[in-house]
Amino acid sequence: MKLIFIVLALFLVFPLSNVFSTEKKAPTGLLCELLSHPELSLITNSTPDFSWIVNSDKPGDFQVAYWIMVASSPDLLKKETPDMWNTGEVSSAQSTNIKYAGKPISSNTSYWWKVKTINKFEGESEWSDSQKFNTSDFNTTRKWTGESKWVKLTGAKGKKNWSFENRHPVTYYSVKPVKQTVRKNGIHFFDFGKSAFATFDLNLTWDPKKGSKDQMTMKINIGEKAVGDSIDQKPGGGIIFRTYPLTIKSGTHAYSLEIPRFVARYPHSQVMPLEMPEVIPFRFCELNCNDENIKVNEITQKALYCLYNERASCFSCSDNRLNSIYELCKYSTIANTFNGDYANSERERMMYEADCYIQQMGHYAIDREYAIARYSLENLIYHATWPTEWISHSIFMAWADYWNTGNTEVIRTYYDDLKAKTMMALETGNGLISTRTGLQTKEFLESIHFNGKELKDIVDWPNNSKTEGWKGGESDNFEFTTYNTVVNAFYYQALVYMANIAKVIGNKGDFQFYRRKAQTVKNTFNSNFFNAERGVYVDGIGSAHSSLHSNMYALCFGLVPEEYQSSVIKYIKSRGMACGVYGSNYLLEALFNNGQADYAFSLLTSNSDRSWLNMIKVGATMTTEAWDNKYKSNNGWSHAWSASPAHIIPRKIMGIEPAEPGFEKIVIKPQPGPLTYAEMKCPTIRGDVLVSFKNKPQQSFILNVTIPYNTVAKVFLPFWSKTQKVTMNGKAVKYNQDGNFVVIEGVSSGNSLFEVNK
Repeated sequence: MKLIFIVLALFLVFPLSNVFSTEKKAPTGLLCELLSHPELSLITNSTPDFSWIVNSDKPGDFQVAYWIMVASSPDLLKKETPDMWNTGEVSSAQSTNIKYAGKPISSNTSYWWKVKTINKFEGESEWSDSQKFNTSDFNTTRKWTGESKWVKLTGAKGKKNWSFENRHPVTYYSVKPVKQTVRKNGIHFFDFGKSAFATFDLNLTWDPKKGSKDQMTMKINIGEKAVGDSIDQKPGGGIIFRTYPLTIKSGTHAYSLEIPRFVARYPHSQVMPLEMPEVIPFRFCELNCNDENIKVNEITQKALYCLYNERASCFSCSDNRLNSIYELCKYSTIANTFNGDYANSERERMMYEADCYIQQMGHYAIDREYAIARYSLENLIYHATWPTEWISHSIFMAWADYWNTGNTEVIRTYYDDLKAKTMMALETGNGLISTRTGLQTKEFLESIHFNGKELKDIVDWPNNSKTEGWKGGESDNFEFTTYNTVVNAFYYQALVYMANIAKVIGNKGDFQFYRRKAQTVKNTFNSNFFNAERGVYVDGIGSAHSSLHSNMYALCFGLVPEEYQSSVIKYIKSRGMACGVYGSNYLLEALFNNGQADYAFSLLTSNSDRSWLNMIKVGATMTTEAWDNKYKSNNGWSHAWSASPAHIIPRKIMGIEPAEPGFEKIVIKPQPGPLTYAEMKCPTIRGDVLVSFKNKPQQSFILNVTIPYNTVAKVFLPFWSKTQKVTMNGKAVKYNQDGNFVVIEGVSSGNSLFEVNK
């Protein structure tokens, strides 16, 4: 990690080209079908999309043309005699999502491609390195659109490897113990530093006692929680402790732990392919050597997760608590990809739309990878889960896919499915939707691809806990009524996204329809759910109770009229973290989006038992399913739906977000709160964004940004007074005022330094 921050520091001091200057200045970061390493997978699209990162030595440079070659052999590509596609020089600034338009490509075949760019200031680049991609069987029957099969892939020297279609294979990463001890009773204790979905390999030398058999069964303990130098055998909740037998032989031998196969107990639980060793989450291991003369030569945790570039992102700031929370959530996002998708938790291994949306946003913010999120979305479109608000999250995921990649394939392919998932079919005469008015017909449930009996409103989870100290569960004693405030807040946001989606794909009629419908729902929402006397939202029609959730979702989704915002925010701040780990994602979004950064920081860095620091304090190394065991009786220690700071920190504190699809235009809007400094490297489909700041509130603010080539940025700085001085690269700069921010438009690529002095 130290090396990462040294590299980041160089980025933040010097222009982009001075740090990683290359003679070739060729495009890098090639993607085929959004895969960074398509040679490890097989694609099912016969007209794949190509993307790349534009490079230059000239500040403000951008692409004006590109040239792509695709060939059926690497030699043809090397000789620049491609037999599949040769675009020649194409005048275009587009560097993402270029659709293949060459000769028809065949099933079960490998191809190679490369690209060069012609830039405005630097001219023609050299050719990129070539990238290989493999096709699968285009004629295979699929159970559902987007199904990704587990297939054999011929690798180097004809070796057969297993992989997924349209997504990278998962990999067993070797982790050595960070600590090992031998207790007085002869038990060997190992700490691998972090819990992972894993198995382990072991090399032992056993010299049996005289007269003993040359084979014996050793007891192996694994677990997620320790007490001193022992595994906690009664950790409580859903925290893992297991004991397994391992048969060993005399002499020196290598062994692998054989974990029993996971048994699916839920409707859409994901089971691992039989060709892969089973895994279970654990951090600690104990070998019960029974006083035998056993020497442990080597032990390795085999942690299973997706292809991952740890150096794709990093963050550091003046608050070590926030640094620890970021690292916890970053790791949790990746560690919970062990199945090649976003199926979380050892208990269920099942994908849920809301869980996956939060993990999707985190994954985008920490690595330049998009295929796992897309597959998880496509899977969930056809395998809907039971919570009402979760159905809306399929639309949220589809919009996030487009907004972060600029690729329209998902929103075009699944447009009709997404329309159904607005749940407009549940709307009654009052303009609101309800799951309790008899409208959950067979036809409706089929339209959203739900094969259960009925949807049920959830608000937060668990929502019916009677645990001491937090009665009413994580939904702040929400009163469930026929017309539910939270459900209809999600209905409104789903309509807004559908209007945007319709506009993008060119369906003007639907765009106008959904835009009008969203406005109507907004008006109806406020007339039915807002209590003007108290200045807050109630939980539903006929309810007098006001929960945190009814108010934070209304604020988060832009439903609160300006004249009511102060009273709603005041009420939200009076409730503290009266929501679960899932709800905290939207609470933090609502606060940062509405100028409440200081209060959001206080929640993020709280050390109460309802916090991320509590997860660290109790010993978890992945984010937990609930704030603490007391709030969920089967609370597990491996769940990415509680890892929202992995994207909240880059997007809201450092302020890095797309202003246009696929980061063609970038927003840099830091909200430093109490931080005195911070620095961030954040990946995007167009390249890395680097942001650092030094903050003396109401005195000075220094912001250093590096923007990828072929993009522009809109930069926000603090506004304190009309007499403050604002400079860009040492010179006074024109700006507009937007509330408490200075806004500078059209910031070009490369490195820029901004200063505000009161």
